[in-house]
Amino acid sequence: MLKKLLIMFAVFALAACTQSQKDFALVDTKGYLSNPDQVSDLDEEALLANRQFALALYQQLLNNEKNVFFSPLSIQLALSMTANGAANSTLKEMLDVLRYADVESMNEFSRLTQSYLLNQGDFFSINNSIWIKDAYREKVKQPFLDVVVNHFGAMVATLDFSQNSASDTINQWVKENTNQRIKEIVKPPIDPLTVMFLINTLTFQAKWDVPFDKKLTKNDAFANLEDKIQYVFGSRILPYLEDDRVQMASFLTKDLKQEVLFILPRPNVSLTSADISEYMVKPMIQSSVLVQLPKVMINAEAELKETLGKMGMPSAFLDDIADFSTMAMDAKADGLHIFSVLHKTFWMLDEEGTEAAAVTKVEMQIKSSPQGDYSFIVNRPFTVIIKDKETGLILFMGHILNPQP
Repeated sequence: MLKKLLIMFAVFALAACTQSQKDFALVDTKGYLSNPDQVSDLDEEALLANRQFALALYQQLLNNEKNVFFSPLSIQLALSMTANGAANSTLKEMLDVLRYADVESMNEFSRLTQSYLLNQGDFFSINNSIWIKDAYREKVKQPFLDVVVNHFGAMVATLDFSQNSASDTINQWVKENTNQRIKEIVKPPIDPLTVMFLINTLTFQAKWDVPFDKKLTKNDAFANLEDKIQYVFGSRILPYLEDDRVQMASFLTKDLKQEVLFILPRPNVSLTSADISEYMVKPMIQSSVLVQLPKVMINAEAELKETLGKMGMPSAFLDDIADFSTMAMDAKADGLHIFSVLHKTFWMLDEEGTEAAAVTKVEMQIKSSPQGDYSFIVNRPFTVIIKDKETGLILFMGHILNPQP
């Protein structure tokens, strides 16, 4: 009898856990456009905006100390979702940085771009989600959520951010939608002032049109590295260009719809984003080329708050200036603002093909807790006084540097 009771209890407990996972979803979407438009081409002005944003961000992030690898489209989509909640000067700054004339064209391009890529088959996956602190849910405006669902297919959910399980749930969603390549975007514990995460994931995976022979893979030197690295090697007929500043080659994927463009500066030549923009549109000719490409397996990470501020949208990050009144009630009074824009990427290249994954997290915070007018977070040295309430007699007093020695 006891055994039966234990089994029944386990079944009920499992059912309760399953139900709790279902309960947090507010909008029953898959997290992507389930009915993408039939799109065969994209607007030239919008494509120019994407290129201008990508190159401007590249110029800001470029340095000689670490790898730079990012997805401008993922960042655009995450910020575009967020911009739908902005108003007045905050909205204008975000549109200017993203290179959009207005919200309508931003949303239209976002939807059409996602549709175009999703119609490419299994090469791409694009997913969007919004995670709202349960205590803040009533303040989030329904028209804002309707827009991000309609144009981005976003999954919308509420969670108790005070529980570590909230981070686990969000990170699990990211892992599942980046082919397990990116495992964490939210570190526990979540800041008590954080009320929302807007997240985009983008993955790309394709085989080469002509794979490289693994038997020809070899070790060779790479500039500025002490140890040799692995290279794929072979002869190819492909689009190629060279001049006194660069060598450039384009490698096609199996369906011939995507390319991986390599721009290799000559020794002692530095290229600006303007130079790269110029080379991207230069005509190339089919040539027989002996190819040696490094095998790649990298992860990159960038906090874009300061970068985006320099690019022209500082207001969105300032709690006393940001205007996200289209996103939530009392947004100005609460100081609702973008606290962080964290971007993580993965890139792999080998003999068979290439794979890339990206996640962009926009973290929204307020300047005071939604449960009250003020926030009192004792997370630094403090003074304590224990006294008799009626007489004021001090019983104990201290200055605490470490409350748990």
